[in-house]
Amino acid sequence: MSDPSNTGGGGSDKAAAAMHDLERPLEHISEAKFREIARLLEEVHEQPGVQRILDHVRPRLAKLRPGRKPNLQRLFYQPLEDLLVPDGAPPNNGLLPRHLVALVWRQVVKTGDAETRKRFEDALRRAKADDRATQAAVAKELWPWAAAIIAAVAGNQGAAKAMLGSHAGLLPELIEVATLLELAPAVERLKAELPPRPIHGLADEQMGQIRRIIADSTGGDAQKVYVMVLIAMVRMAKRADFLESIMGMTLGLAATDKSAVYMRLSRLVMTEISDRARQMAETDRANLVGLADSARSLVTGVVAAERALKNDPQARRELSEMRKSAEKTVSQVVDTAKGAVTVAIAEGPGAGLEAQVETENNILALRKCQTFANHIGLDRAVEGALGGIVGEVRQKADGLFTALRAADSEAPPRDTAQQQMYWAVRMTELAGNPDDADKLRRDGLKAIG
Repeated sequence: MSDPSNTGGGGSDKAAAAMHDLERPLEHISEAKFREIARLLEEVHEQPGVQRILDHVRPRLAKLRPGRKPNLQRLFYQPLEDLLVPDGAPPNNGLLPRHLVALVWRQVVKTGDAETRKRFEDALRRAKADDRATQAAVAKELWPWAAAIIAAVAGNQGAAKAMLGSHAGLLPELIEVATLLELAPAVERLKAELPPRPIHGLADEQMGQIRRIIADSTGGDAQKVYVMVLIAMVRMAKRADFLESIMGMTLGLAATDKSAVYMRLSRLVMTEISDRARQMAETDRANLVGLADSARSLVTGVVAAERALKNDPQARRELSEMRKSAEKTVSQVVDTAKGAVTVAIAEGPGAGLEAQVETENNILALRKCQTFANHIGLDRAVEGALGGIVGEVRQKADGLFTALRAADSEAPPRDTAQQQMYWAVRMTELAGNPDDADKLRRDGLKAIG
């Protein structure tokens, strides 16, 4: 990490003081002290190395939301912030790498009219942190001013190449930034209508309001519709479902433009599903509960994406491969869990606590798979494994009850019999249903007497 104290001047003293405080783990710094550090860093945010420090503390900043002094750069970022991702994130899906937006801001500062920018900065400098009216007034002028600067660069091949350098492939994202800044008031109005992320569902009235804001602000322009839908879509927990719903509404697009916008937005859906597939592949193979959770996340995403992207052959092929991976993973979970539980049943309640917990986790993994196995054609395999467990437990319990009724020499003492019965009840409750477990309990109590 660069040392801001090498820059000299009062700004470097503030940065150095903040760096000294940040030598401790972030979670050990009090809220009041952290707010003070954030304020110091914001005052010297243009000093070398400070942006890297801000990136380091960003997760804590997001949680605490310190009352931070407004500045021009923050206002510039405001309509873009929902789409910002780390520089190593998958590309070509509408999300904006942080380094690109930093490049864009530097371009605005470098080529924009200095007197105009100074007027904006002076207005913000005089404003208090909670002076929303002044911030809104400055933003209303800043966004179209910056949009015009970036649109001019994006529209000039030479200028765009010079600005992007080795990142020339980010030209579509540069155009996207210009469009978002142009539409910034509508973007902010749309965000104000949306619940906090992640959004798990929207009422029909909310969907209608989103549609009206998009249609009214875009005038049927495909690029504008794309960025406005994208702004809403990134906040959704079920992006494929939202994409299918919103694109089924009247947004003022021509048929050919609608198809093109849909295809562009589908890239974000595929990025999300690919992330889920990667997470499943990286899950410890011995962690059956984790594998079941990862597979469920992938399968539910694949099912929604297949419905939303049914007219995209490339997406269908990729989703088919992910579906096969999920099937393979679930088959492994079923086989491993069933085998381990069978061994545990033979051992019975005499196993140690750690072994019993592991047995319950194996059954839990099967029950998790039961919730989505029908989507990948493995419902019979999962039901068969769970049914087999219930059957084996019942068979073992029936042997115990028979011995107790006959009062033969193999019958265990009463305390041991009760322990074995309640173990069988617990196993049946986990793998089967409460009714079967209760019946087994009643039969056991009758046999024990």
